[in-house]
Amino acid sequence: MNDWIALLAERLKAGTPVVRMAVATVRGSAPREAGATLLFWIDAQGQTQIHGSIGGGHLEARAMEIASHLLQLKEQQRRIERFTLGATLGQCCGGVVELYWERFDQLAQVQPLVQADLHAGLLRYCALDGSGAEIIADAHTAREAGLPAASFAGAACLRRQDESSYFIERLTDDSTALWLYGAGHVGKALLQVLSGLPFHISLVDSRAELLGEFSANAKLSVLHAEEPNYAAAAAPAGAWHLVMTHSHDQDLQICEALLSANQFGFLGLIGSATKDARFRHRLLQKGCTASALARMQSPIGVEGIHSKLPAAIAVAVAAQLLQQREIAALADLAQPGVSTS
Repeated sequence: MNDWIALLAERLKAGTPVVRMAVATVRGSAPREAGATLLFWIDAQGQTQIHGSIGGGHLEARAMEIASHLLQLKEQQRRIERFTLGATLGQCCGGVVELYWERFDQLAQVQPLVQADLHAGLLRYCALDGSGAEIIADAHTAREAGLPAASFAGAACLRRQDESSYFIERLTDDSTALWLYGAGHVGKALLQVLSGLPFHISLVDSRAELLGEFSANAKLSVLHAEEPNYAAAAAPAGAWHLVMTHSHDQDLQICEALLSANQFGFLGLIGSATKDARFRHRLLQKGCTASALARMQSPIGVEGIHSKLPAAIAVAVAAQLLQQREIAALADLAQPGVSTS
């Protein structure tokens, strides 16, 4: 997930230098995975501000001390440092982590990142020789340029070749496209829970007055649709869908559109077991296939949470979505030809 890029550009546009910290490599147990990112800057009032996390605890505290020092230097810097979590920092994880720091001062520095196609399988090579050299390329172009091999399972790594060292990261957007039908109490609570998670949400509702409360951003699109089922029919193949409008008729129409096309990645319907049974019966009558209906999750949310509070429902649904992402990721790794090296 590269949601830090937009915020970094925003801070630099405002004239604020920023230090980015990232987990470069992990050996053994560690609080965060390779690629985890923390942005660090000082605001106009002289207060420290951060976005993201590389794991908290002593590791993050030490990393921010170094970031503060890099801001004081007033020059572009890149740095790598290795930490043995148990012996060096007293963290019980016990693994070994290498962290990467990079200072940004001008918007021009981040333009290649802003303009990169996050769906093109690009790699970013950052030279650690003090030159500030940076190359963004696909794997084939990188090989042609004589850059070190970058086959790795995570989001980032370190590679050393001859006398050169590089921090390498994938510029990919692994966010799940999630269409959320309904801007009511549960929909609003769910947006809050999902705000820091890897989802790009398209919020759809027939009530324009409710949608006025939401502002579109890099992770949220807002769509007013008098008939949301038509919006559902136009959604891209593989997208995930959560149906929770104020109207059972709208819910039924949306489900019918999605089940008829049967191109969704996930379909969840809010409601009781009684609503689920009635909907399945009616959808079969409307011509939806039993195999498509078997893929619809209803009621939604992980088992064992019975509270009807919107926030509780949102947490249960978010947990289910994260479980489904884990299942999908494992299925992808199991496909023939997928490298995990």
